[in-house]
Amino acid sequence: MSKKFNFNKSNTFCISLEDAHVRWESMERRFSEFNLDVTRWIASTAPTDNFVSNLSIVQKACCQSHINIYKHILENNLEYAFVLEDDACFDKNWEQKLEEFDHPNWDLILLNGSEEMANKNVWECTINNLQYLCGGYIISKKGAEWILSSYYNNYYMSDWMTSRFQTLGTSYCYFPWLIIQEGTNTQIGSNFNADHAKVIRLLGEIDYSLDNYSI
Repeated sequence: MSKKFNFNKSNTFCISLEDAHVRWESMERRFSEFNLDVTRWIASTAPTDNFVSNLSIVQKACCQSHINIYKHILENNLEYAFVLEDDACFDKNWEQKLEEFDHPNWDLILLNGSEEMANKNVWECTINNLQYLCGGYIISKKGAEWILSSYYNNYYMSDWMTSRFQTLGTSYCYFPWLIIQEGTNTQIGSNFNADHAKVIRLLGEIDYSLDNYSI
């Protein structure tokens, strides 16, 4: 369990469809392996906020789940929240690597990402390597507030909004990533095949085996 971060059921949320029983059982096994106490956040199946018009209903519903968590952060005055999707696979040493994080003025810590960073095995600001996946991240109250206020009544996909937030320079990522996604249909809106193939390719280019992840 992390010493720098206090993850518990009050601030750690895994988005999962209510009827995704097999997928949730897999996540419970992963959480148990790392002694993580997680709240299952039932995924939205339809949008309740307004979104840009070019998103599908499924994409809007997927993003709605993240937006609802951001609202929950503000309503409950949480310092930060650990947000996961229900296909997250943890690096077997993710906790130790997270303990190395040493950037006090952070607002977004991306454990999951889509792009390689300039350097391996260090935490770096993502301003020059914007990340576009939202399978696992820690977001501060300030970060949640920025997204909700910046896109109020005209929301985009979660990974697009978090990528715009990264341009402010308070977001960090570690490569190879601490979380990758499973590579099967998430059922909650990600266009996953191309993303997963890219992740596998980038890990392969640095000879980082999938055996390093608890899959």
